[in-house]
Amino acid sequence: MDTQDETDFYSFLNEYLHNWKQLNSDYMRAVISEDLIAREIRQGKAEDYGYEDSVEGWTQTFEYFKDQEMEWILTPQSIIRLKSNERMAIIRATLTIDGKLVETSNLFFQAFVLDSASHEWKL
Repeated sequence: MDTQDETDFYSFLNEYLHNWKQLNSDYMRAVISEDLIAREIRQGKAEDYGYEDSVEGWTQTFEYFKDQEMEWILTPQSIIRLKSNERMAIIRATLTIDGKLVETSNLFFQAFVLDSASHEWKL
């Protein structure tokens, strides 16, 4: 295992979570791979989507919260090395609204790949 790759990923993940907390949809648009294939399971129903739907989802979410007194609480639960250039981050996400902790949280299982051409991590 290359220690530099691990250090780079953790630095990237900190930047990713920081931009998530800052409601930075431009950053999310840049970090999401155009080849994204994702699945969301909500109330027992699965929905598949790609890049455009993901960007739109982040943009709508961030727009909804931008004028509210809220804060994301993002807690990495586990980082799993899938391949030398792939990591899965399991992130627990909840938030506070008007200083009160929301009772529910969500788990995000997000796979990131180190792009060989740009040397950037992509979702």
